[in-house]
Amino acid sequence: MNVSGYTQDVSDTIFRDGNGDPGRPVTVLDVSRQSGVSTATVSRVINQSPKVRPATRVRVLKAIEQLGYMRNHSARALARQKTDTIGVVFPGIDSGFFSEVLKGINEYAVSRDYHLMVAFSQGSQGEHDRVAEYLQAGRVDALILMNLGMSDAFVRQAAQRELPIVLIDRPVKDARVASVMIDNRSGADAAMSHLLELGHSRIAILAGPDGTIDADQRMEGCQLAAARAGYEIDKGLVWPGNFFWEGGYELMNNWLESGKPLPDAMFALNDPMAMGVMEAMREHGLSVPNDMALVGFDDVQAARYLGLTTVHSPMREMGRAASQAAVNLVTGGRTQLEQVLETELIVRRSCGVDR
Repeated sequence: MNVSGYTQDVSDTIFRDGNGDPGRPVTVLDVSRQSGVSTATVSRVINQSPKVRPATRVRVLKAIEQLGYMRNHSARALARQKTDTIGVVFPGIDSGFFSEVLKGINEYAVSRDYHLMVAFSQGSQGEHDRVAEYLQAGRVDALILMNLGMSDAFVRQAAQRELPIVLIDRPVKDARVASVMIDNRSGADAAMSHLLELGHSRIAILAGPDGTIDADQRMEGCQLAAARAGYEIDKGLVWPGNFFWEGGYELMNNWLESGKPLPDAMFALNDPMAMGVMEAMREHGLSVPNDMALVGFDDVQAARYLGLTTVHSPMREMGRAASQAAVNLVTGGRTQLEQVLETELIVRRSCGVDR
């Protein structure tokens, strides 16, 4: 709509909040008349453009305050064909790992004026349904998917749509997606090497779910460290885990009730399982590291209070990197399609080192 030589941008329509004519939209043209500047200048102020003189900005903001307003984000999205929203699908939020990653995603999104629309899947079918919903509804500008169990074929099919996709903790070959990973192999290698260097000869490994990329890579790291040290991993001491606190607790509780001797040390491939192990031992009158050395992986917040030696995963950095990649894919910014973030072994008292 062209009025008095100015073009009104529907994306910058604002509305009265009761100070003026209730229900009549306050337009950029109204603000421009009140402040005595062009509608283009008003739009630049509303969109926080640096290309406005301070005195002019103050005058426009004063006019906006006097009129009373609330920005019409729906109109803005319609005009720009963007929603300024990133869809996020996680398998759950019950672990410190997921919550820290989500915090990182949100931190960067907020810094770029993007909103999050977060969904949690309930099993594999739920994952497919949530992703398909986002792909079809046009409610988000990009998707961030966190280590879901969906097939590579499904991810490749989803990537054929125009919606940008970023995968966290899970690469998919030959798919047009960005991915952010942590160096699981080197982290597990460092943890296993540390236990071997301390002289432990019977090391149990509490593994993760079969077929998950992080569990598989962490096991590969254990094998690399063992091979380099000439140590043979006892298959009888490789316990099938599930990455949940309950899994670690139940496995250790069953082991102790069986009367079998404890190993010298255990490497639990994530912190929640390690904490479950610690609790089962405590209930049986045993302690870490006096009765068994213990190492975890991820360095969730509770690990620091429990003195758990663990591999630090840059969880929040991972979230920020994924969020940045999503925004860059939307805006046409430079994007590193494959990112692998470094891990670090954090030595605390649970491994038997006096710290």
